[in-house]
Amino acid sequence: MPTKWYPQPKQELFLSLPYYEVLFGGAKGPGKTDALLAEATRQLPKPGYQAIIFRRTQPKLTEIIERSYKWFSGTDAAWNGEKHRWTWPNRNFIAFGYCKDEKDKYNYQGHEFAFEGFDQIEEFTETQYLFLLSQNRSSHKDIRCYTRSTANPGNIGHAWVKSRFIDKLDRSGKPKYFKRINDEDIETTKSDPLGLSRAFVFATVDDNPALIVNDPDYLRRLEMLPETDKKALRWGDWDIFAGQFFKEWSRSIHVIPSVDFTVLHNKFAALDYGYTQPASIGWYACFLDGRVVRYKEFYSEGYTYEDLAYKFLELNDGEKLDYLVADPAIWGDRSHHVSAKKKYGEEIKGESGAETMQKILGGEIPLIRADNSRIIGWNRMREYLKPYKDQHDEIMAKFQVTENCKHFIRTIPGLIHDDFNKEDLDTQGEDHAADEARYALMSRPAKPEPPPKVMSRADEFWQYIKRDLAREEALMNERNEDAFRTL
Repeated sequence: MPTKWYPQPKQELFLSLPYYEVLFGGAKGPGKTDALLAEATRQLPKPGYQAIIFRRTQPKLTEIIERSYKWFSGTDAAWNGEKHRWTWPNRNFIAFGYCKDEKDKYNYQGHEFAFEGFDQIEEFTETQYLFLLSQNRSSHKDIRCYTRSTANPGNIGHAWVKSRFIDKLDRSGKPKYFKRINDEDIETTKSDPLGLSRAFVFATVDDNPALIVNDPDYLRRLEMLPETDKKALRWGDWDIFAGQFFKEWSRSIHVIPSVDFTVLHNKFAALDYGYTQPASIGWYACFLDGRVVRYKEFYSEGYTYEDLAYKFLELNDGEKLDYLVADPAIWGDRSHHVSAKKKYGEEIKGESGAETMQKILGGEIPLIRADNSRIIGWNRMREYLKPYKDQHDEIMAKFQVTENCKHFIRTIPGLIHDDFNKEDLDTQGEDHAADEARYALMSRPAKPEPPPKVMSRADEFWQYIKRDLAREEALMNERNEDAFRTL
């Protein structure tokens, strides 16, 4: 521990909370990282204690490791650069890890960490966070297992962090209790055996006077930020979302009730394949007015090509589909996930993922290669998402999803622009459902136009009235001009 470190009031509140999940921050500058490092040391005297603090990338992990030197280099802990951890004489340790790609989360599978810290949790995907929480455990009954996080508004995790903490919780650290059912957080009571406590402590740079004293220009630098960034990083405004990729998205417009689409005829499906990250399949219905509705989904990881094909057939349950449009990468990808053990009576080797899937799907559902033009595809998706007024003056969109498409609804709002190409999205986000929808819409007509408005008799009547009034006004103007010339 540093020889002299005294927590500021908000840091002290954060450190005092006994709940399972606590998020600290909301803006830049309140001393989030120091508070996280301090919390990681809490159970060091207990034998068998193991802790880890995560950052999204290795370069960003270096920043917190450098900070840790100020905390631990003067103690009896030894630094192991290969394992990225400080180890004490009793073999307890505080480690540092990163999770750049979705598959990196599996590097921690099977580990035990009684304390897990996430520095800048908004840089992580929700699937990474939830998977890593499954490693939050200890074999020692006297050691408490819990997690702590810090965050600022923005980045690829903005939407899910806002939903999980900001929108559901009081800013003062007061807890609520949640359990997870069917991939959804359900609020419950303290007495529920499945419930886990969660809290949020909001803080800004104003809650860290020591920083302002040591660096009086820091506030001025925050004030110089563009307005959107300033609201987010100076004041912790989570309703400001800089960089959102699909600004057209609105839950009230694009999400509709789930109904039975099996009776419709013009339907197809789309696939974005993943094994170490989620595969996304969507079922789509097409309407005569050009609308496309995504009415069913499958979203999971760990499926080989043949497993996924059989799962697709199971979920499709005999529905008549025109085609399945799929990620073009599977035409070049060999079946490297096939186990040596025979599956479904025949071991499949040497063929592409597309060949494997088409063999299982048979001839009734053609498997077609998607157009993978990213920029054109995203623009196509925006055209379909763009709201318009229908003939009844109701706000509509050419592309909608039903409320049971939970993973699509969860991930689409949080996607952000790529830092280097604003026309593309940041692929470090959870973009699997978005890619699948892009393949789907690229298989449809290019520029869907809203249907012409059908006028009622009342509309026609008032149109005639307006026309006659305009003619009368024009004649009156002519008469006035003639009268003026005769003067």
